[in-house]
Amino acid sequence: MASSIQHPDHTNWSCLPCIGKEESQPGGNRSTLTSNQRNTSSDGQAVMQHCVGEDLQETPEMLQKSLADFEQAIQKERNAVYEMALNQNREYVEDPTFRLKFLRANVHNVGKSVRQMLSFLQYKAKYFGKDKVAREITLDDLNEEDKRLLWSGLYHIQEERDRTGRTIIHWFGSLLGRFRAENVIRVTYIVWINIMLPDPVVQMKGLASVYHNTSRTGEEFVMPGMDFVLTVTNVTNSFPIRYSVMHFCLQSGEGNLVLNNSLLGSVLTDLPLYTKVRSRIHVGSIIELQYELRSHGIPMDTFPVDINGNIRENVLNAWLYKYQREQGEGNKLSPHTGDGNEPRLAEGNKIIPAAWNQQLLLLDNTQSLDHMWPVVAGENNNLQLPLAAAPTPFAQALSVKPTENDVLLGRGRFTQSWPGNIKFREYLENQSEDYDKVPRKDRQKRAIELTHELIANGVRFFEQNAAGVWEEAEFTTSMKKVSQLFRSIRKKK
Repeated sequence: MASSIQHPDHTNWSCLPCIGKEESQPGGNRSTLTSNQRNTSSDGQAVMQHCVGEDLQETPEMLQKSLADFEQAIQKERNAVYEMALNQNREYVEDPTFRLKFLRANVHNVGKSVRQMLSFLQYKAKYFGKDKVAREITLDDLNEEDKRLLWSGLYHIQEERDRTGRTIIHWFGSLLGRFRAENVIRVTYIVWINIMLPDPVVQMKGLASVYHNTSRTGEEFVMPGMDFVLTVTNVTNSFPIRYSVMHFCLQSGEGNLVLNNSLLGSVLTDLPLYTKVRSRIHVGSIIELQYELRSHGIPMDTFPVDINGNIRENVLNAWLYKYQREQGEGNKLSPHTGDGNEPRLAEGNKIIPAAWNQQLLLLDNTQSLDHMWPVVAGENNNLQLPLAAAPTPFAQALSVKPTENDVLLGRGRFTQSWPGNIKFREYLENQSEDYDKVPRKDRQKRAIELTHELIANGVRFFEQNAAGVWEEAEFTTSMKKVSQLFRSIRKKK
């Protein structure tokens, strides 16, 4: 049986079972937006493939003009809460770095930026108190219920960034209905404004957001009311954060899709058009969902859900432990349990979850993962192939690079001789006799099952884009490759 924790460079082909575990269909990618909306943003800019949003391009002259226009606009629209903030702390609301966050969140649309800032101050006074409208909010401003929510796992910030360098924030809908709207708003403020927004990369690139309908084993999905959803959405829309892409991941299953329809419908309706056209709804099994996200540049190393659909508790709050350390002992919110389950910081302040520490301890200290040889499934289970060096270097997008256990799609001697492709053909040759016995109408289903098994055991499928960069292929493309190779094997018999 395959392990639930797979190293991306260590695919054990002998672990691949011969029989599919469950019936499924390829992961869907649905949206209610029109094709015209999906292809353009609110300012007419094209939306790039794979949800790659545009980085802001700024010049000193542009910043100076935007800030000057902002000052003129705020003088015309200033209201009671702005006057309150001026009286409390003029430097806070007139600070160019504070105003610039709103300008960047709205792609330097001055009118929208001013209105968003005024809404931000209004909601800040309502949920934290009028005396705090012109000062920084700290962890000490959270009450006990807020702190429980903060540590509940509602949010997860991945250690890695996505393919384009954006911060990735995950959120779990199953926890929303367990708390009051005001708790969610205050916790979201801390996570968005205090933790993510100070990063200049977040301001320039925006966020990649991933919604999950996954819940912990034995926990019931508590659906929040419509008033709750509208309140939280309206308040968080005032936060100066730009969403470059939002992925809504819905695991297929009895009741799951129906349960989330009203929630997602309300959220999508209230999103700004800039974000709405960059939203994707994915429906499928957990393996299909993860594969779809990987094809959109979301890495899996500290992804909060494993391939069995279970929440990875040892990964979930790693970002919060790191933030807690950076804030110092005085702001500690939750004591360490001392049971070894807390993430630890490695050299360079990089978080390594405890689950990985235990996994790596099982390896011989002298053995490198990069030199482990995968076993090829077949009649001779002792057959082992050493990993060969790549004939040519890969063009790649950031850290996305095929390994010698992955499958490369395309024609030519290079892909045919790639070690992962060789093992892929040998694996399917061993499956071909059983595959040919399957009725023709059921062969697509069998190809889907085998693609599931390959992905579950760490195999990835890559194809080159127009620029020659290797990118992970979508699930349907990978499944078609499986079917195609079976047909080729049949013709050679």
